Formats: sequence, structure tokens, C-alpha cells
Amino acid sequence: MKKLLAIFLSVGLVFTSSNAFAITPDDIKTAMDSKGYTVVNVSENTVAVMYRGLAVMIAVDGKDGDVTYLAYLDDISSDMLSYDFLNRYNNDVKFGRAFLDRQGDLAIQMDRNSSGGVTLQNVESDFMVFISLVRKFVNDVQSQVSA
Repeated sequence: MKKLLAIFLSVGLVFTSSNAFAITPDDIKTAMDSKGYTVVNVSENTVAVMYRGLAVMIAVDGKDGDVTYLAYLDDISSDMLSYDFLNRYNNDVKFGRAFLDRQGDLAIQMDRNSSGGVTLQNVESDFMVFISLVRKFVNDVQSQVSA
């Protein structure tokens, strides 16, 4: 939980504006709440959506309304991964990327260039795409570790 709070604070510093044309983080919170997810405000422009123990930050950033999805995978340590593994994953997955942050923690991120705005249906759909990226990554890691 301590790490989750640190993530919330660091993400809040990265994403500093909320000028999306079509939606706001409050709109996202309301929509995801209505789908049964637990959602908390992280910062002015970021919410965290809880999905099966995973906190997925959704941030609306910039005047063009770009949306970023970010999750840290606490159950996977950096010593389970090689840069070759990360590079292969990032090469194979076109919508997101996995990386080790400055503290060596594993993160997965996906961005939507939303020039002109984005709808709540886009966010809901993108959220499920992001979850599928996380699942693929976890499955790939598990396959590598068991091999």
C-alpha cells in the first residue's frame, strides 16, 4: 500500500493539466464507478482504477486530451526480466510498453493520442485493452520463468 501511495504521488507530479476536450478525470471516475470498479482520485488529472488488485492510473493530459494508462507490477521483480525480454515484448506489443523505472520497478504504460478529444467509451475500451496488455506481459513472464 505504501508503494501505491508513492505511485499516486509520483504520477500526480508527471501529469499536471486536465484540458481534455471531451472528458475529465471526474467523468472517467463516474463511468468506471458505474461499471463496478473502485476508483480513487489521485490528482487533479489522474484517477486510479482498481482491477483485481492492480491499480491502473488513468491520466488526462494536455490540451489535446491525451490519455495515459499506467500500472506497476509489484509481483514481478526486475531480476525476473532481462532487457532482451522487455525489448521483445515492446517490439511485439504495439499499443503499450513495459519498462523499469528509475527505482527498478516494473511498469506498463499505454497512451492514446486523443487529438480533438476522447469519449468515455474510448476510455472504457482502452482500459480493457490495457488490462489485456498487462495479462499478456504477466503470462509471458510466467512462461519465461517456468521454462
